[in-house]
This record gives sequence, structure tokens and C-alpha cells, in this order.
Amino acid sequence: MRTLMIPALLLSMTAVASADRQAADNCAAGLDPAAKTIYDETMSSNPTPATAKDIVVSEVKKQISAGTLTMSQGKAAGEAAGVCLKMLPQ
Repeated sequence: MRTLMIPALLLSMTAVASADRQAADNCAAGLDPAAKTIYDETMSSNPTPATAKDIVVSEVKKQISAGTLTMSQGKAAGEAAGVCLKMLPQ
């Protein structure tokens, strides 16, 4: 019985993580282009809860340095992307 419960538990954890990723992706679909870019770049870096904020900050700084965003636009875009990223599994 115990050996049957472990795979079932793992499958249910995978389903929850997948649902959380889908919720985050659905949230990101409604973002403005700047925030969506930050979200996509952050996701391509495979963020963990411990690294996501640093990745977002780095992406925002990159966009500001490139002149594609102002500081206020970068702050707003980073915060919007962060709302969606918080939906990812912990």
C-alpha cells in the first residue's frame, strides 16, 4: 500500500505545479509588452522562489540600460511580471 501512495503523491504534486505554471502563464498573457518580456526572460532562466526577484531586477536593469524602458516604466513592468511569477510553485 505504501509503495502505491508514493507515486500517487508525486503525480499529484506534479499536477499542482503544472496548474500553478499554467496560472502564471495565463496571468502573463494579459501583461503589457514590457512586463511580458520581463516575465518571459525570467522564465527562461528557470527561476526558483529564491532567485526570481533577482532575475526580474536584472532584466529590468537591462531594459533600462538599453533605453527601452524608463525607470518608472521598468518599475511598473517588473512589479507586474512579479505578480504573475508569484503564482509559480514555492
